[in-house]
Amino acid sequence: MHGYVSSLVSEVSPGIALAVVAFLAAVPPYLALSQTNRGRARSAIAYLLGLGAGLAATVVSVATLRAHADAQAIVAAGFLASFFSPFFGMLRAKWQRKGRPPRRKTIMEGYSR
Repeated sequence: MHGYVSSLVSEVSPGIALAVVAFLAAVPPYLALSQTNRGRARSAIAYLLGLGAGLAATVVSVATLRAHADAQAIVAAGFLASFFSPFFGMLRAKWQRKGRPPRRKTIMEGYSR
């Protein structure tokens, strides 16, 4: 029974690491872009926050599951999730943001037809 459980953990751990790292890498860009509405480098900073969080989560998951799983598979899944997940967090924040208020008409636009 112990061999079966160990084999299951080693087979499933890259997928679990991928999902956990993807979520943890998407949260900081989402929070950074959904709460602020000004700044020129917001997207770049949000991506770097997500990448850093994803890489940190990858290191923690490798350190946690090193005894039970292949570390190289976890690192590959973690790098993949760390690179692409911040984009999903940024897209989600931009999609949820409220639209800009309608532009006010100038005096001349009010009179012209």
